[in-house]
Amino acid sequence: MVGTSAMPGNGRDAGPGTGSLQLGRRAFLGGAATLGAYGVLAGGLAACSESSTPAGSSGGGGGGLKALSVGVFQNPDSLDPGQTGLITVAQVLGAVFDTLMWKFPNDPTYYPGLAESYTVSADAKTYTFKLKKNVKFHDGTPFNAAAVKASFDHIVDPKTKSLSAVGALGPYKETKVVDDSTVQVIFSASNAAFVNEMTQPTMAISSPTALKKYGAGYDTHPVGTGPFKFKQFINNDRVVVVRNPDYNWGPKPLGSGPAHLSQITFRILPDPSSQANALTTNEIQIAQNLNPGDVQSAVSAGKTKLTALSSGMPYCIMINAQKPPTNELAVRQAIEYATNNKAIIDTLFKGLYTPADSVLTPVTPGYSKAQALYSFNTGKAESLLDGAGWKKGSGSVRSRGGQPLALEFINIANFGFDGISQLMQAQLASVGFKVSITDQAFPAVGTTYKQGKHNLADWFYYDVDPYLFNSVFNSAQIKAGFNWEHYANPAVDKAIVAANEDPDTSSRTAKYEAIATTLAKSATIVPIYNLESIVVTQPGIKGIKFTSTGQPLFHHVTA
Repeated sequence: MVGTSAMPGNGRDAGPGTGSLQLGRRAFLGGAATLGAYGVLAGGLAACSESSTPAGSSGGGGGGLKALSVGVFQNPDSLDPGQTGLITVAQVLGAVFDTLMWKFPNDPTYYPGLAESYTVSADAKTYTFKLKKNVKFHDGTPFNAAAVKASFDHIVDPKTKSLSAVGALGPYKETKVVDDSTVQVIFSASNAAFVNEMTQPTMAISSPTALKKYGAGYDTHPVGTGPFKFKQFINNDRVVVVRNPDYNWGPKPLGSGPAHLSQITFRILPDPSSQANALTTNEIQIAQNLNPGDVQSAVSAGKTKLTALSSGMPYCIMINAQKPPTNELAVRQAIEYATNNKAIIDTLFKGLYTPADSVLTPVTPGYSKAQALYSFNTGKAESLLDGAGWKKGSGSVRSRGGQPLALEFINIANFGFDGISQLMQAQLASVGFKVSITDQAFPAVGTTYKQGKHNLADWFYYDVDPYLFNSVFNSAQIKAGFNWEHYANPAVDKAIVAANEDPDTSSRTAKYEAIATTLAKSATIVPIYNLESIVVTQPGIKGIKFTSTGQPLFHHVTA
């Protein structure tokens, strides 16, 4: 989903007997997504107590190589790839873990990861992988087919309470070990989305030894095969990873051999101004999620700006299709027409982002300009409300049958929506809505959204495949997943299944285009701006690559 910020937790040592850091829903990571869908964390803390090496100094075991400090805006909900729901965690996962295959933006090639190659059955139910040999996890466990099985079985285990990965895995049936270097991932129904979903960080392969050893505490003891080893997690402060000197199985676009950095410290700085100050003082060398003015100031001061468009759903507002008065299509459409997203972007973000016009971002398969059904038009908004019997009285608020046209906007505090909700409140008031804003922290707000106490809710979702619709719009996800718009359409449920069963890429994309158009007509999503990662670095930092969801990778970064 979605990207939202993390709720502060109480610090405590997280040993093998510690309870897992849980989240009530998946937080916006792709696959089941990313609010801002990959989430947040309720409590928990340090996986080890040693202090981290200061940024910019030599790191332990790095042979004089430099360490790097990176600002991130979300406190991890979990460092278990099979469990997390937060997009920011993808950066840590990309450092600590590998996936079976890799895929990069604007590149149709699927690159070998932990698998040398793969084949897909004609019905898209069976994916067969030939695995690399002589690969070891950070704890010394050999990588093999059994590790793949353990990782995917872990995702679907109810005890894992997976947020993003379980959705990305789709109709999973089993993983069959053919031999040590051959494995089959088998689905109960055709699952064409897996060809993309398997490249997501949430599909990364974990050490089976560590999964068994730590159990529920694996979320603070992650063990992968990646270019960096996990060292430390201090809740609401930092995640520290150190160089894996044995790493030599990375994908070609990320370079060969071990990482150039000795250590990366992911500093948890939810406040954009704090990140900007830390970048100015060189406390961090990479900043993300900065205020637009701070981006401009940093670039003027000689810093470097990198951008990457992201696939998934845009920053948007969900409209509850079941709670009055937004259970009426005309009311939802009036909200669409009354929202001026360009004015919101210009006011809050100095035009840094592009206005969204669909339930999907433009780089996501299934997007079409034909889905741009609404543009800012207060006349149309008022006409729709008049036609539905919502009349203006002596005051500015419309009413019908003695009931005011009132909306409950439940905003996720400090998740990038505070200003958006306030500007929308004013825009909707201009056509006769009375909008009350209530702020709630993440992840507790997820429970509120599932219960349907809102008319308007915040949302964004990172994903590599339009199968994300299964997590966000399937009626089965209203109480248990991310269908916070409480949209129930059996025809759409069936269409999502049919699209995912289609192994033909062009035909499948056309099916998703049709679904997206239907969803646009439902007026349950108000698009605000398209997902785009904006990373600002100190001069001299080279080699950052991006995932398809716009998250930075640090395999061969130099500083």
